[in-house]
Amino acid sequence: MHNRLQLTVIRIYFTIVSRLFPSLAVTSVHKLFHYPVNTKRKNRNEITLTDPDKFDISLYDNLTLQGYRWGEHSRPKILLVHGWSTTSRSMSHFTDKLLKNNYQVITYDALRHGASKGKFSDLASWADSVQAVMQHIGPVECIIAHSFGGAAVTVASKLGLETQKLVLVAPIHDISSVADNFAEHLNIPLNIVKKMRDYTWKHNEKNFSKYGTNWQDIVISDFKVPTLLFHDKEDKEIGIEHSEQICKMWPWAKLVPTEGLGHRKILDDDAVTEGMLEFIENEEEL
Repeated sequence: MHNRLQLTVIRIYFTIVSRLFPSLAVTSVHKLFHYPVNTKRKNRNEITLTDPDKFDISLYDNLTLQGYRWGEHSRPKILLVHGWSTTSRSMSHFTDKLLKNNYQVITYDALRHGASKGKFSDLASWADSVQAVMQHIGPVECIIAHSFGGAAVTVASKLGLETQKLVLVAPIHDISSVADNFAEHLNIPLNIVKKMRDYTWKHNEKNFSKYGTNWQDIVISDFKVPTLLFHDKEDKEIGIEHSEQICKMWPWAKLVPTEGLGHRKILDDDAVTEGMLEFIENEEEL
């Protein structure tokens, strides 16, 4: 997400500031982790789609999300939830396949992503966004989510989701470990990251507290619908152990491992797209 020069500057900054001004380091990490970069990045393998119908989704007071809809309104609805520092365009292969098989596809830009505004973007606000979109569009056949979007759907499921099925692609489950790994990559001391997590929770405690009491509790859910996961064995951004953890929490979930696709190419893979469609159209119950 950052180029080499940016990484060098960030590493030098936190090496110095963490020692001399720890409070400033905490707020700086909070901003770094919750203000996504390059949020209009285009998927290199993106499929060109027809222009969608655009609509606004009310999230908080004076704050709306940009929604998109393809397909006839009478068709079964599928909701797509994109990942961090991307937009719904990153999932164009899924959209194209679903439209060709007579589904209606609905998606949106998350806070501070694409055409949606917002001061910052955190897990609680992403979970709230999933809930807000579902309230706006009504029940769906399936929710398909990628990466951080998968974490948002998992958290949002604690309050219930009107969907028949879930498909999670390279989802994040252990938020703390992701933050720790990212911090280590940027030479940020772990004690600063821990304080940042406390700061983040207090900064948006009203919304976080709807879903849990701490960072571990927030991702624990007893939501039960047929669930399929795709995760690459060589994913260097979010390891496959995240999907394995979800399968332990939801023993009815099935994990389909892939090889050589990493964290983003998995969204463009024909076998993954076909497997997703087959799962959605399968009428078997839990």
